[in-house]
Amino acid sequence: MAFIRLIVMVLVVEVMITMVVSLGIYFGFAIYPYSLTTLSTTGAAVQTGGFNATIPLYMPSLGDLKVPYTFLRLGTPAWGAAAFLVTATLMAVQSFIRGMYLGALKGMVLNQENISLFAIGRRYFGGMIAWTIFQTVTGALLLFFAAAFFPIGIILMIALIGYSLTPYVIVLENSSFRAALAKAPRILRSHIGSLLSLALLAMICTLVISLFRSMTPPWGYAVPLLAYACMGTLLIGWLMKMLAVNLTISPEQTEVQPSDKIRTRGVVNAFYVLLIPALLITGILTASGKHYSMFDFGSKKQLEGISYVTSFSDVYYASKTKYTAYMWQPEEYSIAMHLPDLSGEQKPDELRGVANITWQMDEEIRTAQGNSTQIDVKPVMHESQLMYRLIKEKAKDGNVYYSSLRGSSSILPGDVEPREPISVQIMVSGDGSQIFVIQYPTRFDISPVFRVSDDGRYLVTGTSPLNPMDFHTYWFTTEQHTDHMFNLLAAKNQLNDTAMFNRAYLALASAMQEGDGHTVVKVLKTMSQSGVDVKAPDWDSQTWTAYLHNQYLGISWDKFLELLTKAGVQGSYELKDLTSLKSDDKIGVFRLDVPFPNDVIPITYTESKADGKLLSIHVMD
Repeated sequence: MAFIRLIVMVLVVEVMITMVVSLGIYFGFAIYPYSLTTLSTTGAAVQTGGFNATIPLYMPSLGDLKVPYTFLRLGTPAWGAAAFLVTATLMAVQSFIRGMYLGALKGMVLNQENISLFAIGRRYFGGMIAWTIFQTVTGALLLFFAAAFFPIGIILMIALIGYSLTPYVIVLENSSFRAALAKAPRILRSHIGSLLSLALLAMICTLVISLFRSMTPPWGYAVPLLAYACMGTLLIGWLMKMLAVNLTISPEQTEVQPSDKIRTRGVVNAFYVLLIPALLITGILTASGKHYSMFDFGSKKQLEGISYVTSFSDVYYASKTKYTAYMWQPEEYSIAMHLPDLSGEQKPDELRGVANITWQMDEEIRTAQGNSTQIDVKPVMHESQLMYRLIKEKAKDGNVYYSSLRGSSSILPGDVEPREPISVQIMVSGDGSQIFVIQYPTRFDISPVFRVSDDGRYLVTGTSPLNPMDFHTYWFTTEQHTDHMFNLLAAKNQLNDTAMFNRAYLALASAMQEGDGHTVVKVLKTMSQSGVDVKAPDWDSQTWTAYLHNQYLGISWDKFLELLTKAGVQGSYELKDLTSLKSDDKIGVFRLDVPFPNDVIPITYTESKADGKLLSIHVMD
């Protein structure tokens, strides 16, 4: 039963760390050193695989195995008073339980029974907290010197290994921290041979246990935790027994005072046994973010939405990746999200909660064909939950918006596992009327494509040069109509580069298709300044915008999105070769029609057959 109590202590500490880390993600405080780790996941699946060999010290920890404490994205660490208080409290509790753990192991090694855990926790707390502070300070120095001058970091790390037996000496010899610290290097040198043999055994055992990290959630958390708690405890027990023999520690030297003894009973033993599955379940729920529902109270407003993706469109290629256009996807997307009243001047610094979203996720569809199986990847509608902590940001014009880029957002694990780990980013306009969610594979960096309009109202996703169609942006608003769409497209085009390129007529056609008169005027002006013979109506941007918007009057929503999509795909504009009507064999003449519900806007242009240089362009000629 003593061994069961030791396992319970390990689980209590690890589940406590899991809970504190998850609360830090939600409320925005960091925990040293867990918020510095690169072991956090950034999507809906744990990004740990392969194997890892390590040596358990003092207490088994998931950090030894490089197992994340949460399935959620950690986000940007936020250091402050809250982070300091939580970290200090966690260190104190860990030190107390570590004293209980090592003291109980000592009792097992020396065949002492009925030891009061709280009594030995109090006895060794001073030495354990001193070791924790020493370890924290030297660890910070080690990181600093490793970054500033690597050789010094290596020397410091080797020197610190000599003091690694200090907590064991504190417990086995009832020594003070200072005395144990002075004695630990000498003990290590004296018994290095036997300690190396045990270290090799420990590395083999932990290597096998680390293979469980690749299991799907939540088993990739629970199985390594339980297995390592058991095996790590046995290994640390063997180490303490070896040290007790070498140091000639006897039970008589460390006899527990009568007041420290307790009598174990069947009910208490059963309670410890039941604690193991209870703690594992608590850890699983906490690591999965299921407990966030306790903080997410109040009614949620449901908004309908649409989706758009970037792609390797004709204009994107022609502009040498400098002009972005979108493909639009009208489906029954929706989001239910609790937002405070954001209509006033005073706005909160953060928004946090759990949103319910209906969207698409790629799934592998397996079809049996005789003796073979065909695997297709298709988008399937799903309902998911998103945890979010959005930070108030300022747009270029001074308006505020909320973003998860410096906060945190994650897909809470559910019944359906995505084909590959995916992540999300969320943006909310300052008045709360526009909500945007980007879904993308975890392996990609989101920062180059996460772009907010100058007025802070819209998320105008950029085109990823790697695989743009893997970035799905969902747009939810209180009222979806053409004016919002035109405003978003105009904001997106402000970030496009309209510098002259050979097939600049594609940028002109895209701007017309998207009803953006400002960009139309800008592109025509750039062409004229580059020596292209331009013939087009002499209108200002407002006149062009009004004219283009009028082309869409009375159109259905689905047809509207279908026409807008022509700007963001390949081969949507049919080119008519009119070269045969001209006698010059060095110049090509072509016509491109920009389609609208009731008419087309013709663009006729000429270009050099030698180098593709644009020579002239006539609009509505």
